[in-house]
Amino acid sequence: MNIASLRVPILFQKKEIVTDKYKNQGSSWTDYFACYATIGSSTGSETDMEVIRPEETLDFTCRWCTELSKVDSTHYRILAEGRTYNITYVNPMGYKRNSIKFNCSLEKSYE
Repeated sequence: MNIASLRVPILFQKKEIVTDKYKNQGSSWTDYFACYATIGSSTGSETDMEVIRPEETLDFTCRWCTELSKVDSTHYRILAEGRTYNITYVNPMGYKRNSIKFNCSLEKSYE
């Protein structure tokens, strides 16, 4: 792993259940861990000049640490370069504890 290529700051957020004063439950995102990553991109798959998956997907590769070993695809997301990415798959990169890769898709905005 080339440490110099880890130059993009990213922020992991964790989904937590919150309760308001009326005891209604909802979810909220709180900051969990900030680090640097290498980003590899792909924008859908193409066959015969036709895009099958038009959503943007990225691979974030980080150095392995105990905080990132707890990250899963259902309770965490990534903020990078002003955009929000949902984690679709966590790859521990062969269990050598050198790096960990997060396959993510861009969260759709409904504005």
